[in-house]
Amino acid sequence: MRYISKIKKGGLDDHTTEKTFNSTGDLVDNEKEKSYAKIVKNTTRSGITESHYIKVYNGVVYDPWGMHSHREDYVDAKMRRVSKETFDFYMLYLKTRNSLYLTRSQRSFIND
Repeated sequence: MRYISKIKKGGLDDHTTEKTFNSTGDLVDNEKEKSYAKIVKNTTRSGITESHYIKVYNGVVYDPWGMHSHREDYVDAKMRRVSKETFDFYMLYLKTRNSLYLTRSQRSFIND
């Protein structure tokens, strides 16, 4: 039955929403503000999936107040998909600036 075309899965109800967070762990208000973490939520007929991303530079979790913070415009940091545990530790670090949470997110990032 090679004449029957494949029916595309998905439909009009498929959509993606994104929440981005700034250096203090708050939602980003405008497009010019820099983001350090994001949650991507995909809604399809089969269900809802969430993906968590954090900013990474040179294979290490990016510290917005760390050694490379003054070069932020020139550093090629990228968003990388991580586990929810790593994301939660990184968000706690952004909100509290307690270095313990950055260390825990870095250790968890190694295991991802």
